[in-house]
Amino acid sequence: MSNETEPRPKRVRAIRPSDVLGLSAVLALFAGFGVLIATRDLLLAVEFAGAGFIVSIVVCATLLLAISKPGSDDFPDDSTSPH
Repeated sequence: MSNETEPRPKRVRAIRPSDVLGLSAVLALFAGFGVLIATRDLLLAVEFAGAGFIVSIVVCATLLLAISKPGSDDFPDDSTSPH
C-alpha cells in the first residue's frame, strides 16, 4: 500500500560537471589498476587509465544529453536581453 500523504520531492538535483569528472576519475583509476595488476607494466597502466578517463567522460556526457528533457535548458533565454 502506498502512502498518498508522503510529499514528493519538488526538485531533482542536477548532475554537476564535477560529478561527471569524479566518476570518470574513479573509472580511470579502476581501469589503470586492473591493467597494472594484470601486466605489471606501469606505462601501459597509465595509458589505459588516460584512455579510460577520456572514454568515460564522453560516455557520461552523451548519456546526460540523452536523458535531458527537450527544451529544459539550464541557462536562461537571452533573446529578451537588451545587450
